[in-house]
Amino acid sequence: MPAFDLPLLTRLSEADIERFRRDGYLIVERFLSDDRIAALRESFPNLFAGKFDTGVYPDEWYWREGMSLPDVTRHMANAWKADLTVAKLALSADVGRAAARLTGWRGVRLGQDTIWWKAPKTRSIAYHQDSSFMDFLDPALTVTCWVTLDDTHRDAGTLEYVAGSHLWPLTPLPETFHGQDDYRAQMKAAAVSAGVALPEPVLIEVPAGSCVFHAGEIWHGSGPNTTGDRMRRSIGIHMVPADARFSDRPGGYIYRRYQRTDDPSLDESFFPLLWSDDATRTAWLDGYCDSGRRRNPKPVVAA
Repeated sequence: MPAFDLPLLTRLSEADIERFRRDGYLIVERFLSDDRIAALRESFPNLFAGKFDTGVYPDEWYWREGMSLPDVTRHMANAWKADLTVAKLALSADVGRAAARLTGWRGVRLGQDTIWWKAPKTRSIAYHQDSSFMDFLDPALTVTCWVTLDDTHRDAGTLEYVAGSHLWPLTPLPETFHGQDDYRAQMKAAAVSAGVALPEPVLIEVPAGSCVFHAGEIWHGSGPNTTGDRMRRSIGIHMVPADARFSDRPGGYIYRRYQRTDDPSLDESFFPLLWSDDATRTAWLDGYCDSGRRRNPKPVVAA
């Protein structure tokens, strides 16, 4: 069963790259197969019920059955460590190669994945810039591939972008993130600071199995799901440059735990190399996606 209907890289033209760098985002419709979409959808209830393929917890787990408010968007980070179906997408060389081409980076690592489950009648996610969360790295850069597992609709809390806002100054982390009444408030304030007229956001309405690549500096968020019957399930794959290192700045309350003493390099056990222009890739990735074990393959010795 193929993971993708058509490799992403073959679908990216020079005009697409120019559009991404101008607008800060690029839509690629229908790149996942129906079988892959179905398998990923099946993973969501298992993950939020704490049923993990590998027995390893994700790094963040926001929303618990019977404990959390029902109108809050369900969210999980680094589910690739827990679920192998998610891992096959989040650790994809195809996604990494496409991200490198769009950004011009020589290679990309996985920073983290994020699982988003906006069920009917759930609340908004505040506008933010992903790179605001990356101050613990040098360079503090990221690019995201947001993958839809349902047809997206404006009244079901689809993702929204402000085209060109990746060229505005980077702002500090938002004070609120989940369920803010005016979920565009931080973006509006940033527009005023940047001296631009209040922009009209672009609401992404695409078929299931599509993706949107977006720059880490672009302003984006999502409104409430006001429907009574539509799900909005999606996965974000957040990638960082292959040469990124831990910075001397404070921060990174989760991911700083993976820094070795007196060593700013990113350990491939936690920030695997998805793709680089010399065709190298973290050796254990493909085997892990099949077995859940992180073991480097043994070298073949010529007879």
